[in-house]
Amino acid sequence: MTIFAPHQFYEIMNGNQPKVTVILPFFNSGEELDMAIQSIVDQTYTNWTLILVSNNGDETGLDIANRWRADDERIVQIEETQQGISFALNTGLRHTNSEYIARMDADDLSHPERLAQQVAFLDNNPDIDVVSTQTTFDTQISGSTGYSLFVDWQNSIITPDEHALSRFIESPLAHPTVMFRKSLTDKYGFYDTGRVPEDYELWLRWLDEDVKFHKLPSQLLTWTDHPSRLSRNHDNYCKEAFFTIKCHYLAKWIKHNVPSNKKIIVCGSSRTGRKRADLLKELGVNVFGFTDVKKRPNRQVNFVPYQQITDPEPWFLINFIGRRGVGEAIRQHFAKLGFKEGKDLILAA
Repeated sequence: MTIFAPHQFYEIMNGNQPKVTVILPFFNSGEELDMAIQSIVDQTYTNWTLILVSNNGDETGLDIANRWRADDERIVQIEETQQGISFALNTGLRHTNSEYIARMDADDLSHPERLAQQVAFLDNNPDIDVVSTQTTFDTQISGSTGYSLFVDWQNSIITPDEHALSRFIESPLAHPTVMFRKSLTDKYGFYDTGRVPEDYELWLRWLDEDVKFHKLPSQLLTWTDHPSRLSRNHDNYCKEAFFTIKCHYLAKWIKHNVPSNKKIIVCGSSRTGRKRADLLKELGVNVFGFTDVKKRPNRQVNFVPYQQITDPEPWFLINFIGRRGVGEAIRQHFAKLGFKEGKDLILAA
């Protein structure tokens, strides 16, 4: 069921929408949903509509959505009964013709200047189609050092080139910080509803089409981490789901960017590294061999000690070693030998 006031329905059908549509799905929600909506209402930029997508929302969430809808005519509520955030987001996208789409999650907080700064950036930079922001990390879980470091890493990625080079390491931007041009979904489709991390798949799909991403160097959203967060619990966000979609787009990238005369070497000869290499082979990538700090007996074909890889001309290196700090060490080691990231080397873990 879609809930609109009559004038809202007329405006939507006639394309008379505000410049920005904020899409916010909710499922089991309480006080955090109320605060998330409040953070949009408190924006200094006011030319927006907020679509609350009930994805089988509970009674508490529906009551909160109904109260806000009654208080602010810029807020509408729609329903998507097919469970899953991708289904909810796609339903939201089908109900808007706004120039810009902004994402918001039910458990996060947008800072007051967020939309204003993102709209201004997209207005002034027609070559950029996606603009995100840095995040403030707020966790309710003890021992979240790894997640905190991941947020620090995301916050360090600013320019389009940095986003393009970092895409195969991990998702280089936080989904609820994003604002993008609606024309992207018109050209390249909506969110994938399969067993994939829906945001990461979308970023990889767009980057594969040379879409330019930029991150504002300001923390304009508080990203709340808690035990029930989807990224911690749902199968779509497990390590294997990330690597499967990553390898799909990495294989496409290699075929378009790595000359056929280069021998492809995987950095990382552990069982995990070999498994990733096998996945690339299944996708048509000719993996020549492996390198590592030491040879693992009887496990590798064409093992090349890293000390012998001194000239970038014959080689292309893919790093699959995920231990903290290793990727940066590999980048620095081979950069001194003349290897250029994105040309002779790519980090993918």
